[in-house]
Amino acid sequence: MFSNLNLIMKDNGLNICRREMILLLDDKSIIPLYYQLKEILKEKIKEGSWKEDSKVPSERELMDIYDVSRATVRKALSELMIEGLIYTKQGVGTFVSKSKIEQNLIGELSFNQQALKQGLSPSSKVVYSSIDTRLSRRINNIFELTDSENVFKIIRVRLANRYPLILETLYIPYKYAPNILKQDLENIAVFEYLEKDCKLNFTHSTLDIEPVVINEFESKYLEVEIGQLALSLERVIYSDAHAVAIQQRIMRGDKGKFSLTLGENSDSKSKYLVGLEFAEQSD
Repeated sequence: MFSNLNLIMKDNGLNICRREMILLLDDKSIIPLYYQLKEILKEKIKEGSWKEDSKVPSERELMDIYDVSRATVRKALSELMIEGLIYTKQGVGTFVSKSKIEQNLIGELSFNQQALKQGLSPSSKVVYSSIDTRLSRRINNIFELTDSENVFKIIRVRLANRYPLILETLYIPYKYAPNILKQDLENIAVFEYLEKDCKLNFTHSTLDIEPVVINEFESKYLEVEIGQLALSLERVIYSDAHAVAIQQRIMRGDKGKFSLTLGENSDSKSKYLVGLEFAEQSD
């Protein structure tokens, strides 16, 4: 059900009258009012009616527009905030978050490619790069290494438009990429290098995803508070039956989510297995 309403809004002290098509809520529906309102507001964000970093109408304005209680409005806004679509500035108001980098879960290994496709500027900062002399037994077993074989450990912060989004740790056996530490690790596409220069043929991978809380080390490089929720991804990349790389990522929970497209041909491009969807938001 729609209704034409004349809305009076203030902009820099001036009253501006604008006419909008308003979707009314159905109080007889089994769907809770807060959820109906959330979906309406979500659509405004998705379709671009509410622009990035624009101020969301106040609780009172939303109450008047949709004829609902303050509790309903607050619940709807809370849900949108959890989904990362809006954010608050204390003492200022609520604003629309910046757009998200969309990527299918069956996507590419390259963070840079996915950021560029969304019009963002990717960059990396190397935190650590060396041979790991204290390799865990678990990592050693995954690679099926002998005691005399070495593994490179590379830690990088991945950024989009200078926002730190991911803390990435890579494990790569020395025998597969003996010269990798001689490369420009802040600008190199590591998996492209492994394919083209090291002649590795990625055939499949496994992925583990779990929620975690940010620790002190991660807090420093992701610029978030200790204890904040995050997503942990561990991917083991194989060439035939042999694991050739392990990629561990800690992704800020307030900046992204996953999407997965399923279908008969969903694994036809399984060479590059996991993609992410990042949300770039203002603080």
